[in-house]
Amino acid sequence: MDGLAMPTAADWIANLGIGLHFAMGTVLVLAWPILLSSRIRSRHRGVHRWTGRIYITAGVLAGVGGMSFILSHGTYTPAASIAFGLWGAVMMLCAVMAFVHARAKRFDRHRAWAIRLFAMVLGSWVFDLEIRAWKDLTGGLGMGAGDTSGPFDYAILYLFFVPNLLVAECFIRNLHRRITLPRRWAWPAIAGVALAGGVFAYAVVMVTATSTGKYGKHLLQALGGG
Repeated sequence: MDGLAMPTAADWIANLGIGLHFAMGTVLVLAWPILLSSRIRSRHRGVHRWTGRIYITAGVLAGVGGMSFILSHGTYTPAASIAFGLWGAVMMLCAVMAFVHARAKRFDRHRAWAIRLFAMVLGSWVFDLEIRAWKDLTGGLGMGAGDTSGPFDYAILYLFFVPNLLVAECFIRNLHRRITLPRRWAWPAIAGVALAGGVFAYAVVMVTATSTGKYGKHLLQALGGG
C-alpha cells in the first residue's frame, strides 16, 4: 500500500497473508447478522446454510492469512506473535467444529461452536477497546514504555479473548434457561453490568470516534473530519 519494495518471498507471503486476513475479517464482521438471525434460520434455511459456509470458510482463511503473516514476518513482539497465533488457532478450531457438527446434523453443538466463533471474531476489536480503557482509566498501570512490555501488556495479550468466550459460554449454557439471582445479589449484579457497560461504551467512543483512536483517526479522515 505504501509502494515499498518487496524483495523477498517472505515479504510477499506476509503481505498477501495480512491482506487475506483483513479481507476475510471484513466478511466475518458483515455476515454475522444474517448467520445469527433466528428468523432467517427458520424461514430461509438455504440462506442460512450458504451464509454459514461462507462464514466458516472466511474464519479458516482469516486464520491462515494471519498465521502466514506471523510466520513470515512476525508481529511487534515475539510474545504478541505467540498470543495472536493462539487466538487464530482457536478461531480456526471454532470454525472447523461448527462445520463438523452442522454436517453431522448436531445442530445444538453446531450453534454453540458458531457462537464461539463469533466471540473469537470480535477478539481483535475488543483487544483494542480493552487496551484503551485500561490506559485511560488507570493511567497505563502495568504497561511498558516504548518497545518494552509490562505485566499488563503480557496479560492482555494472552487473555484478551477470554471475556468474549466467557460471555459466549454463559449464553450457550443458559440459552433456554431463565436466570434468577438471590435478591441480595440483584443490585450488585446490576451495578456491575452497568459499570462494565459504561466502560465498554467509553472505549468504543474513544477508539472509533476520536482522532486519537486506532480506528477513529482513519474514520474521521474518511469523513472529512480529520
